[in-house]
Amino acid sequence: MTSKILFIFLTLLIYFSKNCFSAEDGLCVGNLTIRFEPRGDSVGCYIFNSTSTDGLDGLTSIGFSDPYKDRDGNLMDPGLCVIHCADYGFSYAALRKGNECRCGLSTALVTYTKLNDTLSKTICNLPCIGNASYSCGGDNGYTIYQAIIPIDKQPQISAAEKVSIIRSLKNDKRYEGCIRDSPYCNQRALNGSKKEFSSLSIDDCISFCKDNNYKYAGLEIGNKYELCGGPLALSIYSIPPSDNSLKVGLGVGIPLFVIIVVGIGLFLYQRHRHKQKEANIHQGVKIANANE
Repeated sequence: MTSKILFIFLTLLIYFSKNCFSAEDGLCVGNLTIRFEPRGDSVGCYIFNSTSTDGLDGLTSIGFSDPYKDRDGNLMDPGLCVIHCADYGFSYAALRKGNECRCGLSTALVTYTKLNDTLSKTICNLPCIGNASYSCGGDNGYTIYQAIIPIDKQPQISAAEKVSIIRSLKNDKRYEGCIRDSPYCNQRALNGSKKEFSSLSIDDCISFCKDNNYKYAGLEIGNKYELCGGPLALSIYSIPPSDNSLKVGLGVGIPLFVIIVVGIGLFLYQRHRHKQKEANIHQGVKIANANE
């Protein structure tokens, strides 16, 4: 419960603080930000041959929800499906019913039949819920794309390597957690400066945000050896204080400390002298009484 409260607090802090991100804005379609486009046209409209084993059950084979639907229910488009399938090493991304995404290996289409252009227009006729300019299959047909995305957007990495990197995140004291990004136009979670890198790294982003005086850095999709968020998700890192800030702090702190120490010393010295004076007076009174 405590960790949830801390995470909510962090999210609000990031939202209302100066911030930074390293990701692309993309185009605005309706009120949604579309950031991931397919690398090429679809390979066609396909229907399942019910006498064969389903070749688009790839997500089920690795223990994920099949079909995949985006978290908000209104974002699905070819780009989102392609990047989801490519992220787990599949060869094909298949869309159906306007909002469903399934993935398949290189042999997946063997169990499907490709329709001609005439049938495609009547079977794969539903617009994608996240971008109506694309077709996302139909009730019984799949619009299928090759799961290919630019290497600078999503480097190839095995599931085992990902798990290893995730487990090592706790060793980076700068890492603050992962937060969802907003899919809606002009409502990014981090809305400060941005920069795109050909090979994004955590240090690159932190350095860029630090140079621009931000408190946090957020990353989406980076290099092979570091996890940098994901589709509509940001890995958040705190910006360490600069050397100049440290020098300024020391420049102010050390003299202040010396002043405090000297002040305490003078106070104790004066207190000691006062007590010594009282003692001397008291001793003088005793001597005077004895002489009488």
